[in-house]
Amino acid sequence: HFNQVTFSHQEKTLLGPCSFALDGTGPTLVMGPNGAGKSLLLRLAHGLLTPTEGQVSWSTGTRPRQAMVFQQPVLLRRSAMANLVHALAVNNVARRTRTKLVAEALERFGLTARAHTPARVLSGGEQQRLALARAWVLRPQVLFLDEPTSALDPAAIKAVEASVREFHN
Repeated sequence: HFNQVTFSHQEKTLLGPCSFALDGTGPTLVMGPNGAGKSLLLRLAHGLLTPTEGQVSWSTGTRPRQAMVFQQPVLLRRSAMANLVHALAVNNVARRTRTKLVAEALERFGLTARAHTPARVLSGGEQQRLALARAWVLRPQVLFLDEPTSALDPAAIKAVEASVREFHN
């Protein structure tokens, strides 16, 4: 729930006030022109930013397990596999289960052959799929996507869209 949420920076209101509630019954799209505050809204919902005014709350009382995939994926200077292992390690997933989860994620997102490739030399579409695999392996209850297919060619867009559908399987 967003309750009269406003976000300001340097005395300029960038978003709000806005109020809405999501029922969690399926995907929700936020659409609008460039500069409308869509990315800012996602960052507030994900907890990366704190509202200047108002409140972001969850019906469960606590923030659900979440993941966010940005327009430009944030990847570590490690292999594709090591990016996934690191995400599991910092989220306290038992070491003995990491290998299985990583292998499953690499396969599910079509990255098995690229497992040992440095993440930053992957193509744009592969980087987005790796970012989605890293989110998926953590089994989030809520997934925020900030323009995950912008600046990709049609084949990469199709692959990323197929990867997003993997969250429902």
